[in-house]
Amino acid sequence: MQKKIIALAVAAAFSAPAFAADVTVYGIADAAVINKSVTGLKSSMFMISGGLSTSRIGVKAVEGLDNGMTAIAHVEYALDIGSSDTVGSARREMVALAGDFGTVAAGFLPTTGYDWQVMYDPLAGSAVTPLQAVNSSFLIGTAAGAKRAQHALAYISPKMGDVTVAVNYSTNLADALVQPASGATTGNKTTATLMSATYAKGPLSVGAVYAGTANEDAGYNKTTDMAFGGAYDLGVAKLMATYQTNKTEGGAGTNKALSFSVVAPMGSGAVIGSYAKNSMATAGNDDSSLTAAYAHTLSKSTTAYAALHQVSAKASNVKTDTTVLAIGLRKSF
Repeated sequence: MQKKIIALAVAAAFSAPAFAADVTVYGIADAAVINKSVTGLKSSMFMISGGLSTSRIGVKAVEGLDNGMTAIAHVEYALDIGSSDTVGSARREMVALAGDFGTVAAGFLPTTGYDWQVMYDPLAGSAVTPLQAVNSSFLIGTAAGAKRAQHALAYISPKMGDVTVAVNYSTNLADALVQPASGATTGNKTTATLMSATYAKGPLSVGAVYAGTANEDAGYNKTTDMAFGGAYDLGVAKLMATYQTNKTEGGAGTNKALSFSVVAPMGSGAVIGSYAKNSMATAGNDDSSLTAAYAHTLSKSTTAYAALHQVSAKASNVKTDTTVLAIGLRKSF
């Protein structure tokens, strides 16, 4: 309640109409001490921000409208609590309208590809996620346009039975609003399209995502991803798995990645195990990664955690091993 009162006071200083909205300020402060060892390099200890979750701060304003509709404004920015930097890059900047028809949104948006990864990777967004260690060059991974999209539009359907569908379209992935001369074959904007369908009923969830980029430049090669994920809650443990493909026209072939994860409740916390590997079209460039972690709930908003994260990466058949031991604390507010 206190943070809502503070947020309303701040909002009122800039715009009187903000009184009509329910405004909430929230965030996460996550700090970890890690020991990192890399083949051929000296082992080093670091304090990092965002061991389990990206540190962030956000403001969300929700206002009820006529006919059962809701207007939403939502901004969120990354924080590095280990340095003196100012507020970091945006995680989302959007306005949305929700109702019986679903939700439509516009702005800088986390995409349905981002939602897929969060749903089926229990360590998504952390510094110790095996899946993002092996699919970071994929379109659905950390690539621009398929995780968070600029100049984007989105539609999320209401739940239809047990299925939800979503469509995202980025009108231009670059900061500049490019508008070349008619008939030009270079300097055209790059767009991204994502579509997903998710089935969720009881302990079972299954989801699929398509992501693709397009550009009219001469010689531009389109990139497409297909990603599939599933989760089943056994009660004593939750099992998750993913499989995805990544292909660029004119490229060497199809890249593939898969992951398997388990989350098992234990006392006041949970044990997390996750394994991922890729199979790259370019021979000798395959990676694999494994993480074992324990997250202990200290309160509804505070989690202590420890994790051992290993990555074996190959580049032109030269193998590099990285091992990270992390101990940290995450506090949400």
